[in-house]
Parts: sequence; C-alpha cells; structure tokens
Amino acid sequence: MKVRNLLILCLITLCLSSTTLAEPDFEVVADQSDGLNNPFGVTFDSDENLYIIEYEGGRIFKMSPGAKPELFAGKPENGFAGDGGPVREAVFNGMHNAVCSEADQLYISDTRGNRIRKVDLKTGIITTIAGKGKGGFSGDGGPSEQALLNDPISIALNDKAHQLLISDLNNRRIRSLDLKSGIIKTIAGNGKKGVPQDGSTATKAPLVDPRASDLDSQGNLYILERGGHALRVVNPQGQIRTVAGTGKASAIDGLALESGLNGPKHICIDGQDRVIIADAENHLIRLYNPKSETVSTILGREVKLRRPHGVAVHKGWLYICDSYNNRVLRLKW
Repeated sequence: MKVRNLLILCLITLCLSSTTLAEPDFEVVADQSDGLNNPFGVTFDSDENLYIIEYEGGRIFKMSPGAKPELFAGKPENGFAGDGGPVREAVFNGMHNAVCSEADQLYISDTRGNRIRKVDLKTGIITTIAGKGKGGFSGDGGPSEQALLNDPISIALNDKAHQLLISDLNNRRIRSLDLKSGIIKTIAGNGKKGVPQDGSTATKAPLVDPRASDLDSQGNLYILERGGHALRVVNPQGQIRTVAGTGKASAIDGLALESGLNGPKHICIDGQDRVIIADAENHLIRLYNPKSETVSTILGREVKLRRPHGVAVHKGWLYICDSYNNRVLRLKW
C-alpha cells in the first residue's frame, strides 16, 4: 500500500512539474546599444516594420526588416505635444504599449497623459482619440474624445470588430472603444476595488487593478490584475471568474488556480488561445493554458530577465520586452 501511494505521489509530482517547459533559445532583436531605454511594448505594421514603445525613454523606435532601430517619434521628456501634426514632433507622457491595425493605424496608450493617441502611418499625423489629458471617469455611451480616463495603462485591438480595449487602471475598468462610431463604454469593472466573485456580472463586479486585457478567438475577455496577482476571464455572456493565481504573490507553476503570479504587467493571446503573461515582479514569462487549466514558465528561470513588461505574438515569434534590461527579445513560437 505504501509503495502504491508513493507511486501515485510521484505521478502527481511529475504531471505538475511537466507544466514548466524547458527554456527555449532566444534572439536579441534590439538592446541598449541601439539606444533603447526601458521598452514596454512592441507592435508591427503591414510592411513588417517593428515599433518599440519606451516608457522611461518617452520615444517610439521603428525597425524595418533587417535594419537597426530608428527614432520614429517622441523625445526623452514627459509632456504633451504634437496633435494634428507630424508624429516626429510628438511628446508623450509614460507610454506603456501600442497596437497597429491592418489599415496601418497605430494606437498608443499615453498612460500618464491620460490619453489614447493614434498615428495614421500613411500620413504620419498624430491625434488624440480618447481622453482629455486629466485623470477622471466620464463619457460612457458618448464620444471617446470627450471621455475622461485615469491611467489608461495598456490597450489591445480586436481588428475585425473595430474594437480597442482600454485597461483604465485607476478607474478599475476595462473600457471598449468602437473605432467606427467613436463611442466608448465599460465592459468590465464597476469602479470599486475588490476581487470579483466568480460568476458575477462583469460590469457590476469590482476589480483590484486591471493592468492588461485581451480577447481570444471565442470572445472571452482576459483581464490581468497586477496587485491582484491573478488572471480573470469574462465569458461572452458577460460573467467574470478567476482562472489563474491565488491572489497572493508567488512563482508557483502547476494547476492554474493553485499557481502564483507576482505583479504581472501584460498579456497577449496566441493562435491556440493560450495566454502569455509578462510576470514582471517574478522576472518571468508565463503561459496559461485554458484547456489544461495550468500555468507554466516559458522563460526566466534560467535566462535572467528583469521586470518584463510587454509581450506580443507575431508570425511564429514571441516578442518580449525585457524592460529593465533595456532589450527586446524574440523566440520561436
């Protein structure tokens, strides 16, 4: 009997430990030698140009295929300038990430400026499409230019539905901007701080501090909570539940609801509807698999990352902003 119990224990341990993948090889796309200062986000246009968003550096770099990064916009200062003119003259305030549509519209979360800005890559003109530059909450059901945001910390794009998701951090809401009508609304969070009850209506539930969000192919909305140390999901019927993390900081892999995150900062979703997590304060890149309901580590237990803040999947590669090592990495995905 003791031998049988020992065998069962060994099998359980093996299954849980197998959720941690062997760390893959990676490439350095750009780093401090290219002038990078605290990269937080990356995105691509239709010509495969890579855009790198800096937080502390205040700049956007453009990297054409096979070339070195070149300054595209911004200055090493915080502020607001440039709307209605060429993006090269724009000034930003604590950008966190950017996304680009198939029509080459580049959307930027100008976080500390409490704005979402857009660059038409065909004309090079920059404008503000949401927020008025001061922190607050207003505007749901109306035009996004008149709405108030409060630290819109990251954005995600549902290009087919012309929908921009805004993680409105200090309003504790996920807001949705219809890029055709210009109307903004709340799709998760009631503005209060708290852990949402599983099965509750997302728009009536509290959130701790929504740091990032993204949609999978089935219309499930994933919400990453930084101080909540958790990943949550809103199903297409509008009900929210926690799918990963215990609410306490740790780096444990295994069954998702027993696993741990530590101040995670960003997510993206791959072609298999798996959620990739920049688990910043653990200095790890993690993977939530909704089919197996497990969390595993992709990178960081052997490779030394430093507070990674951005992740993106693009054409067979996973891009990682190794933010405080001042570099962008990529690995086959």
